[in-house]
Amino acid sequence: MSYQTDEFDLDAAKRLFLAVVNRAIFDVLENNEEAKAAEQWLLSEEFDNFAELLSWDVEGIHQQQFVA
Repeated sequence: MSYQTDEFDLDAAKRLFLAVVNRAIFDVLENNEEAKAAEQWLLSEEFDNFAELLSWDVEGIHQQQFVA
């Protein structure tokens, strides 16, 4: 049964963000040149802001280098 609420579910937001990040990383690793937008987003201040908003360790994420 599905329902709608006015409450913000932080865990759901974190799972959604993680799914988007995983897809962006997959695009960078699989599509290399065609994934410049995904790579730029992963390295952007916007990404850092989302991660910080969700209380993620941004420095730890950035220490993992992408091989392209």
